[in-house]
Amino acid sequence: MKLAIIVVYLVSEDNERLLDIHLEKIKENTTSPFTVYAGTNLLLPQFVDKLKHYPFIKICDCNSYIGPNEGDRGTKEQSYYLEQLIKIALDDGVTHIVIMHPDSFPTKVGWEKYLAKILSKTCVLVSNYPAMSACTFFNRDFYIKYQPRLLPSIQEKLSTSWISFQKANQAINLVETSMGYGYKAYLEDLTWYILKRTNRGEYHNYYGSIFEDVVFHLGSASEYNNRPMRNYSKDSTYNRIKQFVVNILPNSIKKKIKSSLPDKILYPEIKKNKSDFLKVRKALFNETEEFLNFLRNGNKIN
Repeated sequence: MKLAIIVVYLVSEDNERLLDIHLEKIKENTTSPFTVYAGTNLLLPQFVDKLKHYPFIKICDCNSYIGPNEGDRGTKEQSYYLEQLIKIALDDGVTHIVIMHPDSFPTKVGWEKYLAKILSKTCVLVSNYPAMSACTFFNRDFYIKYQPRLLPSIQEKLSTSWISFQKANQAINLVETSMGYGYKAYLEDLTWYILKRTNRGEYHNYYGSIFEDVVFHLGSASEYNNRPMRNYSKDSTYNRIKQFVVNILPNSIKKKIKSSLPDKILYPEIKKNKSDFLKVRKALFNETEEFLNFLRNGNKIN
């Protein structure tokens, strides 16, 4: 195996410790030859300099995103850079690719071999869910043969097959980076393995998730300080209704609503989300191994 770990780095100044943990865990747990392909267009200069000191990181020159600065810009911008990084990695001859976030990292020695064994001629994709791009694992053959896109096109999102795909995956009105890969597998009658969230201990039902003791994802680290944090709670009727309305409204009307209503009305979950996120992040930063063991086993942190 020749593995490419694809990451678009967006890290705030107060998350330098998170960047360190992310890189430490990749080095510690990856047993196959690998390279981290780093998209740094959004990264602070001091952190770009930090990445240059790691011999396993390839800092890639990506074209800058110039798309619309509205709506789901974050998802579109991330996908724009990831698509470029994937092609660079394939040109380097990698056999397997995994997309990760700066706030996700492997927790199991030999994690990449564990994920590779799940793949087969019919199972072409392994991912966590719903934040798929925190870990999306696939091989070269899948990409070369099917040429998947990380996000569905506008035409695809209007199709009956896309609606059927979302219903089948209980993802109504949710469009995440890498979901286009799952959609391609669906169209080709192939399967997609979703890693199970296996927390036995938790402070929150989304922030600080561990998946089959293979991958950890903090969640929302890039957005807690600069835009309203998402809430993936399946029990939130409010969030399901809001997401449905957001998806059907024209951009012009969404702009008017956002400009006329305060954040506390548009995003009533912000305060609690941020508090929960900071609690999880503090535990990860201060007691990394104890916290990961707590997530795995439910053992209290001393």
